[in-house]
Amino acid sequence: MAYNILVADNDIQCRRIISSILVDDINTVYSVSEADNSIDAWQFVMQQQLDLVLLNMHLEASVDLLKKIRLKFKAIPVIVLVQNVDNDYIKSALDNGATDYLKKPIDITELHARVKVSLALRESMLEIQTKNQRIESQNYDLNKLSFIVKQTDNSVIIFNPDGEAEWANEGFHKMYGYEFDEFVSRYGSNISGLSYNREISVYIAKLLERKKTVNYTTRCRVKYGAIKWIQTTLTPIFDGNRIEKIIAIETDVSAQKCIEIELVKRNEETQQLMKSLQEANEKLEKQRAEILEQNRIIELERNKADDLLLNILPIYVVSELKSIGQASPRSYKMATVMFTDFKGFTKSCENLTPEQIVKALHFFFSKFDDIISCHYIEKIKTIGDSYMCVGGIPLRNRSNPFDVVLAGLEIKHFMSTYKTQFSHMDLPDWQLRIGIHSGPLVAGVVGKIKFAYDTWGDSVNVAKRMESADEIGEVNISSCTYEFIKDFFICRHRGPIEIKNHKNVDMYFVDRLKPEYSLDEDGVYPNEKFIELLNVI
Repeated sequence: MAYNILVADNDIQCRRIISSILVDDINTVYSVSEADNSIDAWQFVMQQQLDLVLLNMHLEASVDLLKKIRLKFKAIPVIVLVQNVDNDYIKSALDNGATDYLKKPIDITELHARVKVSLALRESMLEIQTKNQRIESQNYDLNKLSFIVKQTDNSVIIFNPDGEAEWANEGFHKMYGYEFDEFVSRYGSNISGLSYNREISVYIAKLLERKKTVNYTTRCRVKYGAIKWIQTTLTPIFDGNRIEKIIAIETDVSAQKCIEIELVKRNEETQQLMKSLQEANEKLEKQRAEILEQNRIIELERNKADDLLLNILPIYVVSELKSIGQASPRSYKMATVMFTDFKGFTKSCENLTPEQIVKALHFFFSKFDDIISCHYIEKIKTIGDSYMCVGGIPLRNRSNPFDVVLAGLEIKHFMSTYKTQFSHMDLPDWQLRIGIHSGPLVAGVVGKIKFAYDTWGDSVNVAKRMESADEIGEVNISSCTYEFIKDFFICRHRGPIEIKNHKNVDMYFVDRLKPEYSLDEDGVYPNEKFIELLNVI
């Protein structure tokens, strides 16, 4: 067994000596805590389950600490540590609750002897305390039992340790209709004969084995033929470890039993109903899960359809078509149109299969899609080898000439490098022409079926002519577009060139961004300075 000991002393050397002596004891296990003041010592006493306290009487507030320990923890012995055998100190300590004293400097033999005597005293005190508590508990139980016997209508029977009935109260007559002597003469005085419960021997065996109260309920017929449910509590009364008496307290629980039987019946009905409800809920939950899954699939398909529509048509067109079934075309005062096509496309395709042609067009147009998407440009359509897109629609902006020209330069740069980048794909050697023009136009959808977002106006026709009049590997722009972008790009004037259905139109090749606005050496990608200027246009 391990003992918890507290050494409370402001002399650290003394504390260490005592702790070392106790911990090194090979015969007894000690767990030693230390405190150098009364406050910490009291905290140890309150928080830990101590078996012994060694307290320096010269420690400040030591007498108060001693009183508090004696008042709250009577079973904890306290050995006071004194420098000299001073009768006044020792008397004061003993008067205030100390059980022994120990002189400094510490003698090992004396320390072990006094600690063991104090711990033995503690065990004796605890044993006495336990016996007193047990006697108090028994007296309390007997007083309660006496009160119950006098006041209750319950049957109370007292048996000796052999199970022979010695006495019964008036409640016995009220419950069974028999006087106690009449009942004994008819059924005998043994507890087995007095009980209607066939398993009484089992309960008696449990009581004798465990020496604890047992309860059981039995159905019986009383003197005048009535059926009653009797709940019996058998309680052993002890004299030390020996059972002195057995008290049987019997209560008429017929009303409660009837209610219990009815409740069991209703509970079974309720359980059956709950089972039916659970089965119905499971079916409903299954149906609900199926509906949710159907809704999820419908929502997924709707989202796919919406994504497909938004990939084909601008969002405002989709919204109007879904809400009113049609979308009105919109006019734009200024937009920038770009056309591209491959020169000699028909001739170059003579040695290609249709699958090779489609694969190549998909490759190039996908790259064009990626480029224009970074510049807020709306793709309109592809016709054969022709690719058309417009900046400034469907959301109006004033930066569209710059956006489209930048995209044109990126496409031009891509076409000049793709053979090197994608040499493993065996792509045809197609040469691209790019034409750009800025001006007013109308954009929207027309017709009732197979809607397609398109643009109309002379600006579209002029842009197409810019592409037709272009040279391979160049970005050809009209003078209208040039006037917007001339301060930021290096352009070459081509002069007026005649186009179909128009007078001569001034055209320019765009070579690159000016160096002060370029992020790269080729003048294809704008720097932060250009982007900042573009944001305020």
